Amino acid sequence: MKTPLFFLAIFFTPFILTAQPDTILQDYHHPTAPKATETHVQFTLKVLDLKNKGVPNLDLWIVNKKQDKVWYGQTGAGGEVVFLLPRGQSFTINTADEPALESFRTVDAKFVQSRRAIGYTPKEYSEEIRNDTAFQQVAESQMPTRSRVLLWLTVVGFEGQPHEGELLYFNMQKSGQVFVARTDEAGRAILMLPKGDSIVMSTTFEPDVTRFFLPNDGRAAKLSLRYTTIGTKAILARRAERARQAAIRDSLYRLERLRDSLEAERTLAEEDNFLNMLSFGADSERVKEKIKSRAAKERVLIEADERYFEKAGQEIEAALYRKRSEWSNKVIVTDITGSMYPYMDQILLWHALAFVPGEQNRYIFFNDGDDTPDELKKLGATGGIYITEEMNMDRLLETMHQAMEGGSGADSPENDLEALLEGVRLMGEIDELILIADNYSDVRDIALLTQLRAPVRIVLAGADYGVNEDYLEIAYSTGGSIHTLEDDIYELSHLADGEVVKVGNYRYRVNRGKFIQLND
Repeated sequence: MKTPLFFLAIFFTPFILTAQPDTILQDYHHPTAPKATETHVQFTLKVLDLKNKGVPNLDLWIVNKKQDKVWYGQTGAGGEVVFLLPRGQSFTINTADEPALESFRTVDAKFVQSRRAIGYTPKEYSEEIRNDTAFQQVAESQMPTRSRVLLWLTVVGFEGQPHEGELLYFNMQKSGQVFVARTDEAGRAILMLPKGDSIVMSTTFEPDVTRFFLPNDGRAAKLSLRYTTIGTKAILARRAERARQAAIRDSLYRLERLRDSLEAERTLAEEDNFLNMLSFGADSERVKEKIKSRAAKERVLIEADERYFEKAGQEIEAALYRKRSEWSNKVIVTDITGSMYPYMDQILLWHALAFVPGEQNRYIFFNDGDDTPDELKKLGATGGIYITEEMNMDRLLETMHQAMEGGSGADSPENDLEALLEGVRLMGEIDELILIADNYSDVRDIALLTQLRAPVRIVLAGADYGVNEDYLEIAYSTGGSIHTLEDDIYELSHLADGEVVKVGNYRYRVNRGKFIQLND
């Protein structure tokens, strides 16, 4: 999950306490403060916390940009400080950890006394920058400030259990700043986020979980978010298990194929592994005869028992046979990486069986990049896609063999979406778009799903231990369906967020357009 950033820190430049040529020290307090004059206003500033109590011993700087001067003072025990300021001028109030706390203008009159109260929350957090990533340490006692919103985030599982160590990213859309949070053992994290921007929250595997706006209205604000997820650890564990199962299957297949020269002789003699026969040097006419002979036997068997393909465990043929009347014209997009070699016979046999008179099929085979190194594979341009629009066995065999020899796929994730988008280009008005996929392989380019505008009928190979959530997401998003050895699942696109669906012996929850297998 099926996805999971760039950070910029905010730096504060505090005013210097020591006197400078442009800094006027005015650490005045009542009743000893100087009186107002013809040219200066006696300005009393009271600083209050969120409980309306005075904030003592707070350093303050009053800035007049027009005169390029700074007045310094410190609040007393009751949170007050008095300044003597030029009348009729604009000023900005600053603290060391929150510049531009508030602005005001003095009264333009002689011998005037004025008072002003402002709210202030001390900064109890720090920001550390690591390679443009901003990590914060925020105290639980931290309160929201005028410039920042206090965010309390809770991350839990579907049974309400807290998720520790979850990383969440908050991308500021206007400024481009990004802040990261990591949950504690209680599944909680605290951030101080700048106001006046739209924010997108994402996780390691799920971009754009939610969006919200933080208005810059000067009020102290606290925001609470609760995010329910399967958790990063579970996602990684399931991916590792799929990779392990695929590796076992692939290694056994390669061992069988490459054992020794006797294996080649056995393959050439039997009526299976048709593409391997070509690889071992068999004449294409001989291979076609083998396909024809095997298809004739299967035709007799299926006429005797409608469920022959299902009982024989031939997943591809079982699904295609069940849907033969509905899928008469098809663009068949097929994963032909190494893990799928054992299933290629079924593609050839289905073509040879020709159960549907006048059936028009076009075939696309993809191998995830023609042996391109994984680090060089580009989203939407991985390549390794082979197409035939000709309805004859010679061309089909040739195209499949070229795709097989072009590359074996290397790592597990494959470029399914890139191939499906190519399939849409070939579709006519009445065509069905079929994806024959390896259930053990994740979809490398799932980010391209938003570009797909046709229902996808997904026929899965190797779905004995549940359906890969990537393929459920594709079917759900496109209004398509999932087809396994025995099941046809059509209702996915009608599910509401949070609903649970059973596929085979496993249950899945829809969560913001994605599927999560539940632990029963």
